[in-house]
Amino acid sequence: MRPHFHLRLAIPGLLAALLFCGCRSFEPERARREHTESFTSNLAALAAAELSKPLSLDDCIRLAMTNNYAVRKADLDRELYRIGKNVAFTAFLPNVAASAGYSSYDKEMPQQHEKRFGTADLTASMPIFLPSTWFLYAAARHGYAAAGVAAHYVRQGIVLQTSVAYFNVLVQQDTVAALETQLEAARQTAARVAGLADEGLVAQWEGDQARFAAELRETELNRARRQLAVLRGELLQTLGLSPAAAIELSGETGETTMPEGTVADLVLKALEIHPELALADRQVVIQDHQVRQAFCNFLPTISLFSTGSWTGNELAAHAENWVSGFRGAWTLFDGLANVARYKAAKVERQQTRLERENTFLSVMVGVVAAEAAARDAAEGARVRRFAYDVAAAKWSDYDAKAREGLIPLSDALDARAAMDLAQVAVVQSRYQERIAVANLELAMGLTLVPANDSETKAEK
Repeated sequence: MRPHFHLRLAIPGLLAALLFCGCRSFEPERARREHTESFTSNLAALAAAELSKPLSLDDCIRLAMTNNYAVRKADLDRELYRIGKNVAFTAFLPNVAASAGYSSYDKEMPQQHEKRFGTADLTASMPIFLPSTWFLYAAARHGYAAAGVAAHYVRQGIVLQTSVAYFNVLVQQDTVAALETQLEAARQTAARVAGLADEGLVAQWEGDQARFAAELRETELNRARRQLAVLRGELLQTLGLSPAAAIELSGETGETTMPEGTVADLVLKALEIHPELALADRQVVIQDHQVRQAFCNFLPTISLFSTGSWTGNELAAHAENWVSGFRGAWTLFDGLANVARYKAAKVERQQTRLERENTFLSVMVGVVAAEAAARDAAEGARVRRFAYDVAAAKWSDYDAKAREGLIPLSDALDARAAMDLAQVAVVQSRYQERIAVANLELAMGLTLVPANDSETKAEK
């Protein structure tokens, strides 16, 4: 048996063995363990570097612009569109292909002088008239620009998400502090009323009512503390950090003002600058190019080519050959498929324009709703503050009268419970206006995004 035959049998076996070894080398448990250790180590290092001091709202937004996964994914999507644009541009460049081979014969053949010889080919082609590539590249350019707008809009959304998470943590911290104060006061009241009940000065059920109020405050406090841990974890996730890390907030939130102007003015401003409308405009232009590209299927294509070949076979008439010329192609009939594709492209263009109109209306109603919510939040905060002042004055009056025996003690306890609820409502509405204004800014496309290194590099 010839050595070449053994070699032909061995190559498939070696390939199969390599593939089998590659499949067997993956151990899911080990891979999952290694990734967990590596990822948690990276998160711990990042938390140690970034959470060493109390964070302001600006600090959190800066971290989110760097570490948030939605932001990072948007940057990667934009990079893919940039690469796609560059790939589309290569259609205008010449194509060069080279090949080489080596032949060896085991058996004697008639009129064969060489048993072993090599061959080589070099082919170059250049499109001269290929209109579809122009529109393909134009669509790719607009796609890349749209990806940049989308990345900026994602950042605006993350700014809002970070702000809301930051305010929620502050609200919950204030709620916990208020409930701690209420619990201490409720325990003191329960102890005093229990003493009065033991002396027979008040009914036993009034003592139970005071003790129930203290237990209710304790339950609400425990629930608020657990919710605070959840909200801190959500904020840390938004920042791209471990939800289990310890974080402290400085409470610095900066200044914010309600956008000036009537609702109509705000709507017009949003229609000028909103990123969603900019994306919709790009999609319409891209679809216009898709229609033109579909029309190009009816046109001929022309290209220039040149091919060179070399061989070491002495039986060849020429060891070196060059062929150059023009090549053209024109599809005369393909079962009306081109016609159908052209009609489909026009319908898709109509769909894109219809989607832009729907986005137009959605932006308008979004601004109207956000402006109404901002005003509702401002009025609600003012009313809740007034309600707390009234409830506090009522409790002070009832407490004094109950101590003098002018009214039942239960009325004073009810007044205290109402005041506590009003206080929690005031605390929870403290940042609602800020959140509502931030929502209005996003609805208008006004949300400010801090400068980011990755975004700056993408612009270049």
